[in-house]
This record gives sequence, C-alpha cells and structure tokens, in this order.
Amino acid sequence: GIVLRSAVWLGFPDFVDNRSDGNGTDVWPAAYCVGSAMWVQLLYSACFWWLFCYAVDAYLVIRRSAGHSTMLLYRLAAWGLAALLCVEGAGLLYSPSVSRCERDLEHAVPHYVTMYLPLLLVFVANPILFRKTVTAVASLLKGRQGIYTENERRMGAMIKIRFFKIMLVFIICWLPNVINESLLFYLEMQADINGSSLKPVRNAAKITWFIMGILNPAQGFLLSLAFYGWTGCSLEFRSPRKEIQWESVATSAGERTGLSPEGSHVPCEHPTCRKAAGVGGHTSDEALSMLSE
Repeated sequence: GIVLRSAVWLGFPDFVDNRSDGNGTDVWPAAYCVGSAMWVQLLYSACFWWLFCYAVDAYLVIRRSAGHSTMLLYRLAAWGLAALLCVEGAGLLYSPSVSRCERDLEHAVPHYVTMYLPLLLVFVANPILFRKTVTAVASLLKGRQGIYTENERRMGAMIKIRFFKIMLVFIICWLPNVINESLLFYLEMQADINGSSLKPVRNAAKITWFIMGILNPAQGFLLSLAFYGWTGCSLEFRSPRKEIQWESVATSAGERTGLSPEGSHVPCEHPTCRKAAGVGGHTSDEALSMLSE
C-alpha cells in the first residue's frame, strides 16, 4: 500500500492534484486518495492489534499453563477493531467531501487519533504484559518439578530475548512516527510556520518523515527476524538451532517425570503420581512451546 501510494504520488503528481472539489467530474483521484489511505491504515492498525493480542495471549496461556488459545476471538478483535477505527477515522477525515485529503487539521486530528491509539497501546501495554509473561514462565519452569536446571534457564532466556526483540523492532519502526507527529502538531500551533526560528523544527520533521518512509515498511521483515531469526536463503521457516534447544528441554523434562513429589530421585510408581506428573508436564510444555516456536 505504501509503495503503491508513494509511486503514484511521485510518478503522477498531476493525477493526485486533480482531486475534485465535489463537482463529480473526476472522482478517480479522490477515490485513489481515500482508498489507498484506508488500505494502509487498516493493515497497520491490524498489525498493532495483533501484536497486542499476541502479548495478551502469551500471558494468559502461561498463566493458565495450557497450550491453547482463543485465536478466533483474537482474529475478530484485531481485524474488527482495525476496520472499525479505520472507517471511523476515514469518515471524520473526508467528511463532508472526499476532496479533503489530509488538508484540514480539524478533520485530520480524529484520523490520527484512531491511527495512533492502538500504536500507543502497544507501546505501553505490551512491555508490561511481556514482563509479566517472563515472570510467569520462570515460575512455571520452576514449579514443574521443583528444580531449575540449565535447560529451563535457557528456555526462559530464549523467550525473554524474543519478547525484547519484538518490542525493540516495534519501537525502532514506530517511534519516528510519534516524534514526527509531535513536531507537526507543534508547528501547527505556531502563528508563523515559515519563521526562521522554526527552521530546525521543520528540518527535524522532514528528517523523521524520511526515516518513517524507510522503517515503517520494514516492520514486517524485521518482525519476522525477531520471531524466527535469520535462517539463511533456504525455504525452511524454522531454525534448526531452536529445534535442538526445545528438544533438549523436552528430553530433560521427560527424564524427570518419574520423580517423586518430595523431590527425591526414587521413581514414583503410584499411578496417581504418574498421571499428575504426565498431565502437568504436558500442559506446561504445550504452553512453553507456543512461545518458543
């Protein structure tokens, strides 16, 4: 969406400037402006809501120690809220005429609020949820068998690093947007935007604008690296190194499923004890595998 929108703006400036003022003679420039803006905002808003739902789901799955999640609910929430805010923002921005394409500050403010509300939600809520999830993972690993070996530490560190990479990518890609919008709103509040005293602010806004154009589209690629890492030029989607780590953790957990509740190394032969150990290890392993895969 961003590539197509930018290409048309740069390659066909006359087409964009010919937006009709409501006489109905040329509706294609206005339709392009509205359609491309809504398309870009919808996908970015859905990405924001999905990252928030991912943080909520990771926390709830670990807290319940169950390796399942309500993905249907998250799909409805992410795409539904994104579509709702997108339609509402577009309606406020382009009312009463679609010829108003980001030209009026009064109409643009609600549009930016609907755009940056989920963005700020991820900025604030996701670090808190990720931190709580990491703490819950450590408690879950310790509580499975009452001991905390090197394999458990490695698994907890791997999940913590993944969460850190996700937030680092998100902050790098979207912090320039927050800075740019703050600078633009500051300029709009000034009596003379073209004053010489505001030249550093205008230059900073232009610089952040170019940074936004590079980092915003790169978010998908960088997030894929944060989730899966670099696997080279092959078509494999899962890193072999991570599979070996998870296999070692699962093997270590399997070797300890026969321990007695008192923590001794005498095998527990009682059927109830064996069943409880199997069920507890199974659910916790499923919960951890959802975060490690």
